[in-house]
Formats: sequence, C-alpha cells, structure tokens
Amino acid sequence: MILAVCANPSVDAFWDIDEINKGTTNRSANEQYFPGGKGIHVAFALQELNEQVTALGVWGGVTGRWIQEECHKKDIATIGPEVEEWTRTCITNRCDTDWADTELLGAGPSLTPGQSNDFLSIYRRALTESTVKAVVLSGSVPKGMSQDIYKQMITEARTHDIPAYVDASNDLLEHALEANPFAVHINQKEGKALTGHNNPVKIAKSLRKQCHIAAVTAGKDGLYLAANNHIYHGRYSINKQDIISTIGSGDCLLAGLCKAILTRDDIEEWTKLATACGSANCIHPKLGMFKAQDVNRIFNQVRLEIL
Repeated sequence: MILAVCANPSVDAFWDIDEINKGTTNRSANEQYFPGGKGIHVAFALQELNEQVTALGVWGGVTGRWIQEECHKKDIATIGPEVEEWTRTCITNRCDTDWADTELLGAGPSLTPGQSNDFLSIYRRALTESTVKAVVLSGSVPKGMSQDIYKQMITEARTHDIPAYVDASNDLLEHALEANPFAVHINQKEGKALTGHNNPVKIAKSLRKQCHIAAVTAGKDGLYLAANNHIYHGRYSINKQDIISTIGSGDCLLAGLCKAILTRDDIEEWTKLATACGSANCIHPKLGMFKAQDVNRIFNQVRLEIL
C-alpha cells in the first residue's frame, strides 16, 4: 500500500467567468467540482495505475466528508482526524480571456494542538499497522500544523525503512529537506526560490544534494530528473488546443515517478512514466486526474535525453 498524505485537501472547482469586475456581482456560466489537494491528486493517480492507496488527511465538515466519499468510490481508503470547520474550496476560472486560470485558494480549517497530534498519531499507527511501500507527502498543511511536520514524518518513515516522496514549497520544503527525503518534486519557479537558479538542470543538481532523487518540472519543457549522477530529461509535446488544464500535472507526475520506482529498475523508464502521467493529466477533463490508457499511449512517445 502507498500512503498519500494530503493534510489540507480541498474541493477543487472550475468556474466559467469571462470577465471579473471589481465591487460588483460576477456570475459563473458553469461550475464543476472535483476532490482535490495535491495529495488527493496523487492518490487518484496511483489508483488509476493499479496501486492500493490510502489517503491521510484532515477532513473538515461537509466538504471533507464529500472528498472522502469520492475517494471511497475509487476504492481509496481514507484515514485522519475529522474536524468541524469545513475543508477548503479552491476555484480555478476557465475561460478564453485574460482571466483564464485565475485561482482563488481557500485556507482550510484551523487545527488545535490536539488535532495536529491526532494527525501524527494516526500517521505513525498507519506505518506500523499496514504494509506501506512508500509515503508521498504533498501540498500545504492547515493553520495550526507545524511547518516542520513533513520533516517529522520523513524521519518517522525512515525508522520503518519506508521511502518518503515530497512535493512542497517554502518553509515546508526547506524543513523537509533537512531530513533528506528519498525523492522530491518541485517546479522551476519553486526551484528558483529555493536555490537561486533558474536553469532546471542546475536546480535539479542542487536539490539532489539533499535527497536521493530530484525531479524538477519546467512546464512544456518537461521533466528534469536527477538520479544516479545523471540528469534525465523527459518531454512530450501537446497541441495547445488539446490542453484542458495543467493543474495537478505535477502531482500526477510524482505519482507516476513513485509507481515507476516501485515497479521498474530502469531510470529512463522512471522518467518516461512520470512524464507520461503529468502529460496525460493535461488532456483529462477532470482536475488532477488522468486515464491509464492515455499514459500508456504517451509513454512510448516521450522524448528522452540524458544530459
């Protein structure tokens, strides 16, 4: 089983508003809602790749229960504390104007120290009571949860010889790197903030000093994977008119990388599967998801270069 940690899940929404005006009513022409949060995207992606997954989160109110129900429909087990404050909602505007991809991101519930401790206790119990092959730690954490919590969780996983994969930013990422996780994924913008470099190759090499495998994504320029003293560059081109949304592509890519490492020995195949998963998300109508058949088709078309 793979444990996908999503401390701050969300109800992800597409709203369709062509123009947003200040200080007045703005009406959406259409809305769609999906279970979200980076770790939830990872969980759905791994399930689509035929992996048994459990999602650990903080589930708040009506919206938190809805996300759990959507996970259960896909045979994804859910664990973690339930709180009264509602799980957040994150809105992405979808249109053909300059307002396209405008995002409004909710904060989520505020946790008490006791609720944060409950979260960690449930995590520790999962590591000891289940056959966990890997832990994936993704995204933000709720208010009241320590910014070094990923560092704690990586350290705890290591005591059970379980590899930890991380996708985070800012203080969460910097603290996580202190624990030398197995694998880390960040995008180019996050990499520049962390290392001062803009070149994804330099970012990957710098990040690799604090983890075993470093994955840096650079939008349409693809994936730069630092492993075994080489940089593996994977890229797949998609026609602009075929792209529905890039939201969740990094999460799907990390899920593909985790799946590949657990099931394959060839680093070139790790790069291709991760790239294929991230690319397949871009053409799927649901946020942060993909179809396995698209991954299989794209896998054989990924362009690979060893730098």
